[in-house]
Amino acid sequence: MPRLTRDATTWLLYAQIAAYGYFVFGFGPLVPLLRDEQHTSRFVASLHGTAFSLAMLLCAPLFPRLVARFGRSRTLWGAMGGVAVGSLLLALAHGTVQTLGATLLTAFFGCVALTAIWPSLSDHHGAAGPAAISEANAAMSGIGLLAPLIVGASVSADLGWRPGIAVTAVLVLAVVLLGRLLRHRLPSGHQVADATTSQGRSAGGPADRTPAPAVTGRGDPRLFLAALGVIVAVAGVEVCLTQWQSDYLREHAGVSAAGATAAGAALVVGIFVGRLLGARFTLRFPAGAVLLGSLAFSAVGFALFWASTAPAVAVGGLVVCGLGMALQFPMAIVLVLDTATNGPDAASSRMGYASGTAFGAAPMLLAALSDRISPGAGFLLVPLLLAGAAVLTVLILRAGVPAAAPAPTTTPELQP
Repeated sequence: MPRLTRDATTWLLYAQIAAYGYFVFGFGPLVPLLRDEQHTSRFVASLHGTAFSLAMLLCAPLFPRLVARFGRSRTLWGAMGGVAVGSLLLALAHGTVQTLGATLLTAFFGCVALTAIWPSLSDHHGAAGPAAISEANAAMSGIGLLAPLIVGASVSADLGWRPGIAVTAVLVLAVVLLGRLLRHRLPSGHQVADATTSQGRSAGGPADRTPAPAVTGRGDPRLFLAALGVIVAVAGVEVCLTQWQSDYLREHAGVSAAGATAAGAALVVGIFVGRLLGARFTLRFPAGAVLLGSLAFSAVGFALFWASTAPAVAVGGLVVCGLGMALQFPMAIVLVLDTATNGPDAASSRMGYASGTAFGAAPMLLAALSDRISPGAGFLLVPLLLAGAAVLTVLILRAGVPAAAPAPTTTPELQP
């Protein structure tokens, strides 16, 4: 059984992903605040989420070129610098065009950083790579618990949201200082996650040391498309709740702007706890069954959040939602890999495009429905996505895809 040894390189990579994780989880509750400040509709404000989606789609083809030219280590440090600069530009921006541009810039460099971190952890730890990646995800969620609270405290102190989001640059600077203090070079191999894994295997490189997921390659494109549909649905659920739950708490439960922003931590609490405990379920039960259970769990939590006007009950519903959401994307990845027609590398690239599409389309659709009808009606998109994911999962399982392999541990906000 592989053993995970956490050395200086490991902690440095964890610190890098945590620094960007602060921005990701701090930005979600920011969208309603930008809407108030810029006096725009929910639809226009949701374009900031679309900027994240565009960043993901741009990162996928550009990342291999950056690594081929600069190496993985330089690419990663450069991307972290871009995250710091982008977050400061966002803190200084005022107009919608300015905030959209700063969001796109920060998200792009963040995606580049994440795409470099995963293979770095895998190469450095070999067979223990999946465990290291799992811990890195937990580190990202852990810092995500603080981000909404800090942004909310900044708003509550009448300082606005800008100081809260500017903390991202401070964290990046701390990581740079940590790197100098440790004097430890990051893995600088040119193997690129998903894009060049097959080359690494054929050459006997580091990719050989990490066991590949079980992939049947059943060759049925309809099942593969259905699995990608599950990816779109569960990613859509996460981004809708992350970006717009604070707006709904204000409109439906009468929570203040600062309180609703801080309440975003409730969702992250559920996700964090779910990731810590979820591995036990994935080892005991087939991934398809775990996915269906997590969808049902999120549906119950959403019902509490959506129907209650009592702030405590609504926030408790967000925690339950997060517990279910923690396992949905990893289980959906298993379905995609098990129905892949051209192997895991091609399937992984398709997952990136699917999740990027969901990140752009789902919050915009929810915002448009909320503007035209009501926030309550707009949020009904969430149970529709949950139901769609459940139907597609059942269809895939009935076709004979067992999806019994242990699931990867990555999430929608981590996908390139």
